[in-house]
Amino acid sequence: MGSGSIKRVRTGCWTCRRRGYRCDEGKPVCAECTRLSLKCEGYNVRLTWMQSTSRIKSSKARRRSSQNGTGGNSIREEAQAPKLALSKLRAAPSSILSSKDQFLLHHFFYTVSGLLSSTHDRSINTYCRVVLPMAMSSDLLLNTLLLVSTSHLASTYEQFALELPHYGNRVLPKLINRINTWQGFDATTLATIIMMSISEVFVVNPTNWSQHLRAAGKIIADYMVQCKAPDRDLKMLLDIFAYQSVLASIGTDYTSLVMDFYNRDTWSALADHSNAFLTSVDGLLSQVAKLSMLSSASTANASSRYIEAFQMPAAIHLKSKLLEWSPPQAIPNDACNTAEAMRYAGLLFYHKLTLMSPGSHDREDIEHYCREIVRHIGYVSVDSPSAASHLWPLYMAGYFVNHNGSVNHAVQTFVRGRLTALKSRRGVKTLDKVRERLEQVWISNEAGTPALDGPLILI
Repeated sequence: MGSGSIKRVRTGCWTCRRRGYRCDEGKPVCAECTRLSLKCEGYNVRLTWMQSTSRIKSSKARRRSSQNGTGGNSIREEAQAPKLALSKLRAAPSSILSSKDQFLLHHFFYTVSGLLSSTHDRSINTYCRVVLPMAMSSDLLLNTLLLVSTSHLASTYEQFALELPHYGNRVLPKLINRINTWQGFDATTLATIIMMSISEVFVVNPTNWSQHLRAAGKIIADYMVQCKAPDRDLKMLLDIFAYQSVLASIGTDYTSLVMDFYNRDTWSALADHSNAFLTSVDGLLSQVAKLSMLSSASTANASSRYIEAFQMPAAIHLKSKLLEWSPPQAIPNDACNTAEAMRYAGLLFYHKLTLMSPGSHDREDIEHYCREIVRHIGYVSVDSPSAASHLWPLYMAGYFVNHNGSVNHAVQTFVRGRLTALKSRRGVKTLDKVRERLEQVWISNEAGTPALDGPLILI
């Protein structure tokens, strides 16, 4: 068949594929494009998000729903959410992304978004459902996702660590300019700052982590003055902020949580989803946040925070709330065990803040809480998505396990082994830093010297 004969092809350069002509696949440009004086668009893989069979499936679902006489609109929307989110990405700027950028975007979608979420259900994965579609219309947010992917890969591969300044320079100057020329609330800017905080989790920079959260908190506080009813997608973004903020209040000197929105017993955007992990623990996190705020109001020195005697009645009330709290029914077993481990971590946080107060220290309770954390986490596989929320409970158990000269080698061994296994599975450098800190704490306690402390990232 002559070179001018039309034949649909699935290989070759993008110009010939688009025109439907056979391509000789010559490099760097093909002979057909050269002959016709056309621009050869090359052979790089293009990131194209397809709905696949979602239209067929959704139409069948609509027919079944109609036949059954049930609307089921919200159920159908949630079931199709991953495909609907991907369909929004058809306009992804694949033609302007290098092959390396395309790889990093793939890595974010297929790997990083799963590491950051405590559920397999992509329909309620905020990073897939909300953040990634937003990035398709924002170069700033898109470059931030590339930075997040690079930061994660840099934990394992040296060549990606060398790329961090390049991707950081794509984001920081523009983000600073955006903040300096602030003209009102913008969800994309908020998403960018939140994702920047996550990039600091992977490169283990607790100072920058908390600074980004402060910036996000200021934006949210200004927004809440104007609007008390954010839509569902924005609430899902706010949930990420809330989760990180509570843990930053535990691991660093960051104590400024936007409590007007998060002081209710249930505030998760996905309260109607039993698979949404944050739905299982939002009330618990509210109590822990209030403990943290109580301590920040009691002392001007955030590096040695504690709850003073006059604040103890309020602290004891919050402790009783933690003791009474239980995970909601019908959630998966892994989520239930993880939530219980977090509850005991919250009780240990109470003791950490009240050790300066007479009569607040009960060694028997502390040892019980450490054992319960280990017991509940021990029921959960390191491959479970719920393991994304295990770092804080493991750190609290490890921090207190040898407290005041008492050594529980079984708990210590479990914590050490689980942190090592999580690092192997998840490739997050923060896990190494937490283990190093605990090893220092254990040596310090065995030597009879004061336990070490300092800012840590605990997500």
